[in-house]
Amino acid sequence: MRCALLVLTGATRAELARASNLAALVGDSCLLVAVDGGLRTCQAARRKPDLYVGDRDSIRTVPAGIPTVVYPRGKDFSDFSGALSEVRRLKVQVVLLAGLVGGRLDHEWANLLEASAATRHFAALLAPTDRGLVVLTRRGCRALTVPDRTVSLFSPCGRSTLTLRGTRWTLRRQRVGPGSLGLSNVTGKGLHLTVHDGSVILVFPLHPVKAAASGVSPPTGPPRGPRSRGRPTAHR
Repeated sequence: MRCALLVLTGATRAELARASNLAALVGDSCLLVAVDGGLRTCQAARRKPDLYVGDRDSIRTVPAGIPTVVYPRGKDFSDFSGALSEVRRLKVQVVLLAGLVGGRLDHEWANLLEASAATRHFAALLAPTDRGLVVLTRRGCRALTVPDRTVSLFSPCGRSTLTLRGTRWTLRRQRVGPGSLGLSNVTGKGLHLTVHDGSVILVFPLHPVKAAASGVSPPTGPPRGPRSRGRPTAHR
């Protein structure tokens, strides 16, 4: 599975290392993309990007030998949005993100909204941040999880229809809208999420990040096996 690792402005070296480790589990080859100020993080980690994308308002120069896509500073989209378009053009299926929630507060919100909208173009976007692992997908996912740890689920772009198994509170083809319905669920030994329509953000807070990241498999389509029985419930 072809993947790309986007290093955003505000990414830490620790986030880059986590994203690189996760990328090794997801695909055989992973394109390293420095997104504007993310180039400084790559340089600090002594990693040479395969591509630079941005308007260069956060850096002075791009070192020779790195392919570049430079935008005008007066553009009406973010450097992150442009980078997502570039890797989509390169037929990337899974996007790893370092720095999704780094940098300015308004950039953090813009990044989350751009990543949520981009789920229609990619199998998944995975962001192992300094605060936890964030998974954004329209296709669902399976993950090995440490029992009795927190996991939260959100529907960022309107209502989604979801089936969730392997957690204390399960869902069976339930409509979930923006809000706190999926906040603070509890993991079992494995989580299985099916997205029948819409898009989802899964958040594994910091404590279980290592276990969750090591167990995340590439997202899958809707399962063909039997659905879970019982009354659909969710934790508020």
